[in-house]
Amino acid sequence: MSIMSEASLDRVDTAGPSAAASPSPMPEAHVERLTDDVYAVTIADDAIGFIEVAGRIYVASVGPRRDRALECAQTHSLDTAARAIAEIHGATVADAATSRARRVTRALYRPLPC
Repeated sequence: MSIMSEASLDRVDTAGPSAAASPSPMPEAHVERLTDDVYAVTIADDAIGFIEVAGRIYVASVGPRRDRALECAQTHSLDTAARAIAEIHGATVADAATSRARRVTRALYRPLPC
């Protein structure tokens, strides 16, 4: 069962005293491909969540460890799943070009297992 729906991610809350104050810069989350059906969402190279592909559904889970992460959303797009995880941590998701570049760099320089 999903805690957040895709519609709730599109809402913008502008009410309250914080709306008038200048916003502090939000950390930027990146999506990195780990395997064919698993993605990691990171902030400053620290994992904050994982996205698993189950058929045509992207299952978003929050937590630094994949084996203990808690499911927070099920969506039809990778971007929405990443935004669900980032929103819980008060972050924004980097644009697709930045995320893609980070995945390629990680794949090229990942140490081989012994």
